[in-house]
Amino acid sequence: MPIVSVIIPNYNHAQFLTQRIESVLNQTFQDFEVILLDDASTDQSKEILNNYKINPKVSHVIINSQNSGSTFIQWEKGLNLAKGEYIWIAESDDYADPSFLEKQLISFRENISLAISYCPSIWVNEHSKPIEVVDFESIPYVKAGSELITNEFLKGCVVYNASSALFSAKMAKEIDFTESKKFRFTGDWLFWVKLSAKGKVARIANPLNYFRRHDKNVSSKAEKEGLMYAEGFKVINYIFENNKISFFKKQKTILYWALKMYKNNDQSHANKLDILSSYAKFWLYLCPSLAKLKG
Repeated sequence: MPIVSVIIPNYNHAQFLTQRIESVLNQTFQDFEVILLDDASTDQSKEILNNYKINPKVSHVIINSQNSGSTFIQWEKGLNLAKGEYIWIAESDDYADPSFLEKQLISFRENISLAISYCPSIWVNEHSKPIEVVDFESIPYVKAGSELITNEFLKGCVVYNASSALFSAKMAKEIDFTESKKFRFTGDWLFWVKLSAKGKVARIANPLNYFRRHDKNVSSKAEKEGLMYAEGFKVINYIFENNKISFFKKQKTILYWALKMYKNNDQSHANKLDILSSYAKFWLYLCPSLAKLKG
């Protein structure tokens, strides 16, 4: 059995696909299988993927005849096929440093009950030119997942790019994907919250992941359409319902997101936010007045 299962879910990323797959195959740690999944791409992805069928590292090449409508359906399919002890969901438009697996696995050897190990990302554009290295990820840590959930995950998805993380297959396979599959954009946020609840989370110092930012990627669409907030409040509500969080902290969290929506001019999306609690709507209506007071 391989130590790591690398799942590469793809949809219309032909221009990035070869770089992604080669960055996996050229890892310094070589005890892994590769599971290639395509969600009925309409570009040249299928031809590229089929070229890798004969590679000894590739255990599956599965090409959907119809689009599933959800990245997270593909994630679940990959997890069900995976035989490794650890899982890496290597998004098809990103790529990795050759030492990614080698250095992430050190975290699991050094820490009992570790659910996730992730690393900082270097943001690149569609031509693989660096845009930004995220400063706030520079400090490594090992924390209880419960601590992250009741603090950092209330502010957003801590593991904001799946490609940056290696995680426990056993723990992940215990997670119910029913809710995540209903999400278009923030199903990963919910997945990482549920997985973090099962153990510790480590962040290493090395920026070993190249996170590609372009007009077609999921996070860019989520920001433009405002659905990051609509779905994000569902994740926040899940955290509220499944963790001990004070009334004051709940209100502070809702105010944080209401102000964030207001400042990002996403009030035009308010008609989509029917899932907001009465408290969230209250704070959102107060935002113009609060913004004037701060000014």
